[in-house]
Amino acid sequence: MTTFLILGPFVFVWAVAALFYALGRRRARHVRLDEITFSRSVRQRLVPSVFSRPRTWLSVRSRNPEDVARSMGLGDLYPCACAEALTDPERLFVSPPVNGWVVVTGWQLPDPGEDIDACYRFLADMSERLGHVQYFHGNPALGHHAWAKLIERKVIRAYAWTGETAWNQGKPTHGEEKTGMCCFDYLAAGNEESYQQWEIVGANVDRLPVLSSIWSVDPVVFSDPVMRMKQGWVGRLPVRRSEMN
Repeated sequence: MTTFLILGPFVFVWAVAALFYALGRRRARHVRLDEITFSRSVRQRLVPSVFSRPRTWLSVRSRNPEDVARSMGLGDLYPCACAEALTDPERLFVSPPVNGWVVVTGWQLPDPGEDIDACYRFLADMSERLGHVQYFHGNPALGHHAWAKLIERKVIRAYAWTGETAWNQGKPTHGEEKTGMCCFDYLAAGNEESYQQWEIVGANVDRLPVLSSIWSVDPVVFSDPVMRMKQGWVGRLPVRRSEMN
């Protein structure tokens, strides 16, 4: 009994110290992953890479990719490693979680240049099902680009340029200001401003992944060999986006 009374406090202190050490290592790993994601976003904007960043992607606030996939209503679901899934853009890939975010990629995601109203309806529906949803689109060839943040159907911030401003809603975020994003007002752009406009458009497309890394996560994280071996889910939307009107 005496031995227990003497050693008990030391054992308790040791156990608490071990717990804080484990939590600290976990937190340090998350911070490091955040730093890696942000630095890669900046570094790989202009540097060629074997990894091809998707043109369009969603970031969903979740740690459960299977739940995200089923909530989206995806059919023909099956688990699949990132490295394999990212080579088949005809299906939607729901990634493993990264710092509390799940990334969704694939050609079935809406294109704001095709129908901005359909794009809004899709995002509103997904945010109602999933909660916090972010949308990113960048087409370097056409200069089309968009970013949006919705929570339970409420548009917190959205901007889309498809040859002209198609959607501009909400107050610009700190992330946009920090990244240097520039947004045009509706019906803004004259012939005398066309060259300057295209410079701004190109810069927005180029900086989009950095904004994504500030808001949530940049898909460039899946270029990491360890992440590429992790398992996500692959499936199809029940209807084509062109049929959602």
